[in-house]
Amino acid sequence: MTSPYQPTLHRLPADTPGRFAVLREFLLRWHGIDTGPVGRTVAAVDEAEARVKKQLPLAVREWIVLLDDLRRLGAWANVLRDAWALRQVPGRQAFSLLVSGENDRHWGPQFRDLGREDPPTYDFVADWSGDGPEFSRGRRVAPRVSTWAVDFLVRYLYLSRSLQLELPASESALARLRSLGPEVAASQIGDSELFECAGGLIHVEPGSSPDSTLRCYAPYREADNSGYDAAAGAFRRRIDAMLGRS
Repeated sequence: MTSPYQPTLHRLPADTPGRFAVLREFLLRWHGIDTGPVGRTVAAVDEAEARVKKQLPLAVREWIVLLDDLRRLGAWANVLRDAWALRQVPGRQAFSLLVSGENDRHWGPQFRDLGREDPPTYDFVADWSGDGPEFSRGRRVAPRVSTWAVDFLVRYLYLSRSLQLELPASESALARLRSLGPEVAASQIGDSELFECAGGLIHVEPGSSPDSTLRCYAPYREADNSGYDAAAGAFRRRIDAMLGRS
């Protein structure tokens, strides 16, 4: 049985605390994890600032508190698969929000942007051609830390306990999805185009072509998988109907 997920992320506001409040609401609605309110601090914030000898902006502090909450609740593996960082990206003037499990990619803002409340976020990719990894700045992955955070956690839904479908969709099918409001709440968050409906979410895989790849998810919280196939079949029929394929 799927949970009564209701569209949440399309309500992402402009202010930084509000954006992290919506992200925490999403974690509650989707994963059933109550991470608490925004506007708090934890020791990990002071420790991170001491490591880099800089005051961190609001969005980075909210991200650190959220990570600390996930760790405290034992919920890290339900939401993320990467590693705690919260330090300077090796060899770069940048703060690492997170490092990949293979230790070959960091994500975070540059030190020069830390005066901004919610600074742009870049990826930093390892070059293993020397004696050890040297990290070079890659592309700007999001205009704001909060945008990156939402986009990043949505991309990790494929590792979550959920019903999952991967379907191709033409531009006309996407146009149909965009026209289905209020039944379907459409939003663009960073690189992610999202379609949320009662009980599920569709993420358009960025850069997929010529047809787009739709990653379709619905929360699934049964204790075992005995009902998975039936629930997945019903979910597939619902998505097909939304795409005009029924």
